[in-house]
Amino acid sequence: MRSILDWPVRKQLAEETNVLNIARIKVLTYSLHLRLVTTTILLALYIAEGHTFQIRRVACLLGIIGLYYLVLYLGLNWKKAIHIAILVFEGIILTNLFLFEHGFHLVTLQYVVIVSMYAFYGLGNRWGTFYSALGVAPFIIFMFIENQFGIDIPWGPREAEKVTVFIQLLHNFAFFFIINYFFFDSFYKTINALDARTIELTDSLTFLEDSQNRLQTEYSHQKLLLASISHDIKSPLRFLMATTGRLAKSHPDLPTVRAISQSSYRLYHFMKNLLEYTQFRYRNIRVTFVYLDVYELIEQKFAIFSGEAENSSNTFINSIEPGVILKNNLQLLSIILHNLIDNANKVTHHGTIEVAHIDHREKLHLTVKDTGPGMSPALIKWINSDEKVPSPELDPDSFGMGLVIVKEASALIQATLFAEPNGAQGACVHIIFQK
Repeated sequence: MRSILDWPVRKQLAEETNVLNIARIKVLTYSLHLRLVTTTILLALYIAEGHTFQIRRVACLLGIIGLYYLVLYLGLNWKKAIHIAILVFEGIILTNLFLFEHGFHLVTLQYVVIVSMYAFYGLGNRWGTFYSALGVAPFIIFMFIENQFGIDIPWGPREAEKVTVFIQLLHNFAFFFIINYFFFDSFYKTINALDARTIELTDSLTFLEDSQNRLQTEYSHQKLLLASISHDIKSPLRFLMATTGRLAKSHPDLPTVRAISQSSYRLYHFMKNLLEYTQFRYRNIRVTFVYLDVYELIEQKFAIFSGEAENSSNTFINSIEPGVILKNNLQLLSIILHNLIDNANKVTHHGTIEVAHIDHREKLHLTVKDTGPGMSPALIKWINSDEKVPSPELDPDSFGMGLVIVKEASALIQATLFAEPNGAQGACVHIIFQK
């Protein structure tokens, strides 16, 4: 039954997702079918009563309803259809009051209520106010143009029988029932949906609070763990690095001692960088930027790796001009340069590691070049991408954990990385800063 009543607006109902608009469309089509049925019954009753004048009026109204049904079926937008329906009701009020004798009765008054409800429920407050005022205006004009309102107001047209008046009043009551039913149904559905969403959000909030508490506990535990690692591992590693370094200098002819010294050196500095970066992430909410001298920073890093460079017969070249100033985070940029210089020095033998800068109009490039074996195309592709974690096809032994830290730290200091071959031999990594 409902599918038949929804027939002229089935496409609009299928496309509409708003619950309130669906209620408006349903009220439109249900009231249309109600009007079609009651008008047909009225026409039959007037024919049976022999009221020629009313037969013509109701037949004309029935024709308008049939045309209205057709254009609605052909795709007339439901909002325009409501406007047209209200204007038809306004026309009925005007013709009842000013074109026909004894047109002021209860049925005519009810059309004002129908217009007001149709406009407010169907079109909103602005149009509801406008059409309500437009519906009341004819009665005000009627009262002041030589017409007096008596105490008794007729139920309907004086020549109509009781049953025809009853049909019209019953129609109006049915319309009030339809419009209230569908709109309150949509309101209740909306309220129930909001209640369900509120319960869902409350449960989610409770879950998030529990998760936050667990994370806070884990955060405190990891801070203690970092402090323990820093005290129990970093200090012995520093002692091991210093001791093996002295042994390597005292016994330069022993390759095993030299290898142990280099391994302990790399292990200490890797652990130091990793701890510093991890502690920075735990301690800092916001990355702060200061002005720093790039030339002096590179000199400090070269001094750290000078012993390693000597063992590998490498030469450090600082091509940064003194006085080059960059505003950035000292700790994170230091970690990035440390890892890049360390990686370059580790893979290069009897070569050079050069740090330079390229000053563009809107960007500043710091470049770390080496004359080692170079990088694989897959590694270059990963460095130049936005991915923080390398793909499974990359061998972790080919780049180490340091580059992962470099990738993440560069994002924190608002810099980008770009890797390319360094001419015929080696690799070049750009750290690109926006000015």
